[in-house]
Amino acid sequence: MKTRLAICLAALLLLILGQGVQALLLLPSEVTRFEGDEQSISFDLPWAIKISDNSGLLGAADDAGKGIILKAVRSGNYSFSFSLLGLLPLKQLQVNVIPQLELTPSGHSIGVKLAESGVIVAGIDSIMTGTGKAEPAKDSGFQVGDILVAVNDIELKNLGHAAVVLEELCRPGTKLHCQIIRGGRKLTLSITPVYDVEVKRARLGLLLRDTAAGVGTMTFYHADTGYFGALGHMITDESGGKPADLSAGRIVEASIVSIRRGQQGKPGEKQGVFDENSQPMGTIKTNTELGIFGKLARKPKFELEPLPLGLKHEVKAGKAEILTVIEGDEIQSFSIEIEKLFVQNQPASKGMVIKITDPKLLAATGGIIQGMSGSPIIQNGKIVGAVTHVFINEPERGYGCFAEWMVLKSGLLAEIESNVPPKVLEAIF
Repeated sequence: MKTRLAICLAALLLLILGQGVQALLLLPSEVTRFEGDEQSISFDLPWAIKISDNSGLLGAADDAGKGIILKAVRSGNYSFSFSLLGLLPLKQLQVNVIPQLELTPSGHSIGVKLAESGVIVAGIDSIMTGTGKAEPAKDSGFQVGDILVAVNDIELKNLGHAAVVLEELCRPGTKLHCQIIRGGRKLTLSITPVYDVEVKRARLGLLLRDTAAGVGTMTFYHADTGYFGALGHMITDESGGKPADLSAGRIVEASIVSIRRGQQGKPGEKQGVFDENSQPMGTIKTNTELGIFGKLARKPKFELEPLPLGLKHEVKAGKAEILTVIEGDEIQSFSIEIEKLFVQNQPASKGMVIKITDPKLLAATGGIIQGMSGSPIIQNGKIVGAVTHVFINEPERGYGCFAEWMVLKSGLLAEIESNVPPKVLEAIF
């Protein structure tokens, strides 16, 4: 009875307070602000609201009950709770305070490789022998997704080279020692080829493919630490449902040689090439729903001027631009329209709807095409997002993600924090 009465009184109280409480409840559950920012958040309550905050970041507005003042005085992650009259819990607020950031916008085309060398085990096959089916690869412990990097100490450079080496080494009854990478660990598996009576040669039962995962676009990098972000979406494994293992992944410079224009119901594609023998541009550390992140070994050939990071609350519907490559390695700027923004409390790759409006880009590509994912979105002189998806039936439209989410996922903030010298504390006795 008491519980029901309390619920009824709370409902009545919320009804009386009306719009003020609604404004408070509609605040996002998580916000990010730069160090030094101060922001007033307004709502209108007839009584003062109690703020639980031991960090000193929040302060009540001058007129009690009219709002709060957020003072982002130092980096860190903070959690606050709001309650009415100190009794009725109303809202939880997570505030991420990050240092002022400048990032170098990219737009460079990159090739993504699941490993610097070797080939990927794309499937496990059975072999028909004179006495029935055999599965030497499965019996030897191979798994789909393994990276085969060497056989009998011969390093495999690419798919073509692997075919030549295995053709030479595969002899019935001759054991082969294979070095593989699985989940970031190096393992050695032994396998003995068996004679396939259908194709009339010795086989291992391995279906192999090249380590190249395709062409995409780098979004940004941080000049001081070398951290980069690219693609704006996850690279999935063979099943399409799980993140691909990129623990040995690399990015390399790519050159766009042709464009397949997008059409209604048929996405277009950038077709690029990269030098198999060139040194990787960087290593991949993580593969997330917001893209791939890692560290550059060297900067790209063409370097643009750094720009401030734009937080998601700064992004507005309206004109913007993207940076991308449609021929060779030349980065160009193209006009777009940000048509719609989504309120997001958790990182996601679909934070805004964008439309290509640039006549030159529309003529060349028909809109958003494969390989354009990761192209940085610039608005009001800030990096605010990245292209992520295309609408299949409207290729001039698609989705973009917020650059803020990419930075929070990248590991860059932890790297910056670790490079800050410790504060020297003095004590006087």
